[in-house]
Amino acid sequence: MADPIVFYWDFPSPYAYIGANQIEAVAAKHGRSVDWRPVSIGHLWKAIPDRTPFPKIKMDYMMHDWTRSAQLAGLPIVTTPDPFPTDAKLPRLLFYRLKAQDVAKARAFALAAYRQYWGEGKDIARPEHLAGIVKFLGIPEAEIAAAAEDPAARQAVLDSTAEAIALKAFGTPTFMVDGEMFWGSDRIDQIDRWLARKA
Repeated sequence: MADPIVFYWDFPSPYAYIGANQIEAVAAKHGRSVDWRPVSIGHLWKAIPDRTPFPKIKMDYMMHDWTRSAQLAGLPIVTTPDPFPTDAKLPRLLFYRLKAQDVAKARAFALAAYRQYWGEGKDIARPEHLAGIVKFLGIPEAEIAAAAEDPAARQAVLDSTAEAIALKAFGTPTFMVDGEMFWGSDRIDQIDRWLARKA
């Protein structure tokens, strides 16, 4: 059986929001699964040895670009959620806690949390905003507080972030396909063509 596509992502990334809504269809087309591994994008950036200050002109363009890209992908988008970026520690921990129980439910949670943050502008760092998501998915609300204290979930975030750093990833979404790295939601079409060529 073919190896899964490994998907490194974090909630504050608008491009990972777009990629999260597209990668499963491409993977399924080629008989692949997707291993979702959220990372701490802040720690990923801090590990870059030669990072330079981010110019405002580039950020202004990117804000326009991610809004346009989401619209073209048919996804709702709030250009700058409040706050931006948010502290996504709690939803990352909750994802890994859920993943240990039910991979499909964890994925559904991630997509719903992405939509709440980027589609509706609600701060997913706040437990009360996560409560509506877990209720809709049939997950006990107590899982939110349990995730905050879950050492296995915390270790999973650390491990996935360390993996991404070791791969020299510098942002999200980053996809690993049979040892080949693809960065950005705009590379999903290339993943599709790469897998087709391999076949």
